Parts: sequence; C-alpha cells; structure tokens
Amino acid sequence: MPAHVTPHPEPGRRPPEPKLKRVKSAPGILARAKPAAKKKIEARGAGRTEGSIGDDALAATVKRSRKSKDVIPRLRIRMYRHGLGDCMLLRFRKEEGEGTYNVLIDCGLITVASEPQAKMQRVARDIAAACKDGDKARIDVVVMTHEHWDHVSGFHSAQAAPLFDKMDIGEVWYAWTEDPRNELGKRLRAERAEKVQALANAVAAFGATPGMEARASELGAMLGFFGIEAGAAAGAKIGRTREAFDYLMNRQNVRTRYLEPGKAPRTLPGVPGLRVYTFGPPQDEGMIKRSAPTKKGREVYELSAEQRLAANIGAAFERMAAGPAAHEGACEDCPFDPILRRQEGPGGQRYSRALGGLIDGVWNAPDQEWRKIEMDWTQAAETLALNLDSHTNNTCLVLAFEFTDTGEVMLFPADAQVGNWLSWQDLRWTVKTATGTQEVSAPDLIARTVFYKVGHHGSHNATLRTLGLEQMTSEDLVAFIPVCKEEAKKNRWMGMPFNPLVKRLGEKTFGRLLVADEPKPDGEQLGRLTPAALKRFDKSVTTPEPTADDPDGNLWFELGFE
Repeated sequence: MPAHVTPHPEPGRRPPEPKLKRVKSAPGILARAKPAAKKKIEARGAGRTEGSIGDDALAATVKRSRKSKDVIPRLRIRMYRHGLGDCMLLRFRKEEGEGTYNVLIDCGLITVASEPQAKMQRVARDIAAACKDGDKARIDVVVMTHEHWDHVSGFHSAQAAPLFDKMDIGEVWYAWTEDPRNELGKRLRAERAEKVQALANAVAAFGATPGMEARASELGAMLGFFGIEAGAAAGAKIGRTREAFDYLMNRQNVRTRYLEPGKAPRTLPGVPGLRVYTFGPPQDEGMIKRSAPTKKGREVYELSAEQRLAANIGAAFERMAAGPAAHEGACEDCPFDPILRRQEGPGGQRYSRALGGLIDGVWNAPDQEWRKIEMDWTQAAETLALNLDSHTNNTCLVLAFEFTDTGEVMLFPADAQVGNWLSWQDLRWTVKTATGTQEVSAPDLIARTVFYKVGHHGSHNATLRTLGLEQMTSEDLVAFIPVCKEEAKKNRWMGMPFNPLVKRLGEKTFGRLLVADEPKPDGEQLGRLTPAALKRFDKSVTTPEPTADDPDGNLWFELGFE
C-alpha cells in the first residue's frame, strides 16, 4: 500500500487509530524469514493464537524484514507530463518476483501541441525502457478509453506507432461501444462519424465566410480531438483519430476485448490480490447522451443529433462553403421546394414587384442588418460541437483497480462526464472471499479510492461533486491532473483546469495533488501532513533522472505502492 500519510488531526479530534491488516497465519513465513527476523518472530509469537493481533504483528515483521532497495513496489503508476493528453503506465509486481505486469492506459497529445511527434516518441521510448522484458519491451494490456486524439495519437503512424510496432503487446481493451457485434454501439459510432464530418464542414464554411472566422477558430479546437486540422476543406474525409484508435484492433497477435459495466471483475495473470472493475460506459443511450448538470443539480438531455440530422447539417455547411454555385443544384435537403425558393444573385429567381419592394424597403433597409435571420441556422454548429464532445466522452471505458487485501482502489475515469458517472451508482458485483462471497458496489469502491486520475484534464463537468469526489473519503487519496495550461489556452480552453475543482481536490488530498505542468507539491502545500507523513509521501512520488532524451527530468511523476 502507499505510504500512509495521516494528516494532522483537527483541534479537539483524536488522531485515527493505526490500521492493522488482518492476515491468516502462514506456516511458510518462518521458513522464508531471515535468521534475525526469525528470532523476532519466535519471540513475539510466543503464546499467540492464530488470527490474533500477534499474527498481524508477525506478518508485519516479516514484511519489514524483506524490505530492501532491491524489492520493487507492488504497483508503480507512471503519469506522463508530456502536454495536454493522457498517458498512464501501471506496472504491477508479479508474484515470486517474476517481473511486472504492464498496463498502458491511453497515449495521446492534443493537436495544438508543439513538436507532437518528438514528444510522443520520447514517451514511447520511455515506456519501452520501463517495460523491458529481456531483449524486447512488453505491454500486457493497452486500454483504449475513447476515440479522442489527445488519448490515442501516439498510436498513429505520424507519431509513435513505429516504436509501438517493436513492442510485444498482449491485449487491447475497448468499451462495449466499439464492439462490431453490438447494435447500439454501431449506431453510436455512425452518429459520431456523421457529427465529426458535419463539424469539419461547418469550420470550413465559417472560415470561408467573412465575419465568421472567429467561430471557425473556436470550433476548430473541437476538431483537434479527432485529429483534424482546423483548416481542413469542407467535405474532406476524416478518420485520423479512428486510425490510431483501431491500431491495435487491426494488429496481428493482439487479443481484443470489449468490456461491459457490471460484468465480473477481471484479474491479471500473475498478479495476486487484484481485481479490475469496469464502471462505464453505461449501456443506456439516455445516460450516454446526458450532459452537464444544471445549477439545481438536475441533468438535462441535449439534442440527440441522430445520424440523419448530422448528415443534413453537414451537407448544408458543405454547400455554404462552396458559395453561390452550390445553390444551382437540387439541394434535396433544403426546407423549401425549388418553386418556392427566392434567391439573390446570378441564377436567382426574379422577384415580383411587391416582393422586390418589400425586400428593398425592409430586408435591405439601412441599419436593419440585425433583423436578418438567414444565418441563424448556423448556430447548430456550436450545439453540434458540444453534443459531440459530451457524447464521445460519455462512451469512455472507466476502470477501477482494487487490491483485495488492503481494499485500496485506483480509479481511472478517462474523460467520463455526467451520464457515465451517474450510471456507476447502481453497479453491484458479487465477489469471492476467503469465507464465501460478498457484494461490492461502485460507491464503496469510490469511497476507498486512494488514487484518482482526474477526468478530462480537470474540466468542470468531468468530476461529479456529490456522487463523485465527495464520495472519495480515504485519507490516503492522491490525485493527478494531466493538463498543460499553456496548450489549453492555445486551444481556447480558458478554464482548464477548473479552479473550484482544483481547490477541492487540494483539500480532499491534503495537498497531495499532482499537476502535470507544475512541480511536485512542496512543504507549504503539504502543510497539513505530519512530518513523518510528508517524508513518506515525498519518498513514494519520484521523478526521472535527467537524460539526453529528458534533460529537465520532468517527463513523468511516478507513485509507488508498497
């Protein structure tokens, strides 16, 4: 378990009692103990009965006797700090010291980042070195949480795919929404593709329309999630993000799994005492399309933007970008039949005298431009962009890793938003124990969370309050925000990370909040911890030694669990 970092008690409050781990008496303990430790065990064990507190102390003595600089932590979570993107490497110690079981959760970087190829290849080389198994690197599981460029770009041929090609990869995990056999998943993917194409057409149209360049720039930031440059031409085919997302699905000798919430927790071969729970995405379309909460705490449903609607919007923007010449076609998706249309300019229909007078006297009257509504329909682009972002994020694969002996939980929600989070409250699992079975709930796992990868770079709608962060009640909580504020501003995200959330995270973690573009927390931030706890936390969080590839030694934070 990670170094226990009990904060100073509040005035008048007694410090918490030390937590003693209950273990079974193990006959092999004495046989494996060193001579000095064996004497202590025999001395302390005199007169003790099995299952007593004395056995716990004996087990703790053995554990301490085994500790040395050569013993690797039970789990190391490497949090990459390469920019605005997610990349997390989990290395679990295998039993009997047979190396590590390596899990990589996402690997990507936002499009506005400078030198993306160099940065992602630096990350990939570090992953390969950390996962070296003999002469070749091995990643046992790659988790692809969702189809956003800042989570998967490293697997594209333009970035680090050539380096991943040289690594052995055992499995890739996707959410059930990517299963080609799942009908709802297929429909959601088709909708998403139509929305992305429609948004790309809208950006191109705004960029070609005087006075709308600012809207093109703002919406272009959303296209970056799908690996599309803001200047892409209307009608241009998209799919760069999908290519990276499907990289391992299409690679030979890599097993593909599709995970569903509520199914029996998974185990990792060779890693004892670990369960992996799937929290999301929900298998309810309404939950997937549920967006941000209102001020009253209720949630709202956004425009469903079904596939046909997205296609029509995309066609309209494509015609808008093409200019007047596009109006000469049939325009089958236009709201009025050709005989009822009246258009200005070459090729337009003639006006009657009465209609012409009305247009000149009202429509084209000086200082009356504000009354014109012919471009109001384009506001659908902004709605479409928000809709696309929220729905894609709500299809995130969300995982929780639990150590069964200590009860500690590590939570990785990717970019999950309101609908995904809300769906966890009803999840229940029946798991086997030494004495039979017991029920485990998602709220219980959330309460025992000791590591939280903060959702969506610390944005305001990706960490729920009451049914999220406030449920995390462990005093050992550590959190990590994968954010680069400079790149967020460059992408026109001025409120990332969300300051009220950052403040509350600092309070909940007693200062143990790691932020990718900030130094490791110092003594002032950790002032509520005891000196001993502060020392233990400082020891458990490490950074790399400077190298030619990482001269500043700031490529990652790593949190160790003993």
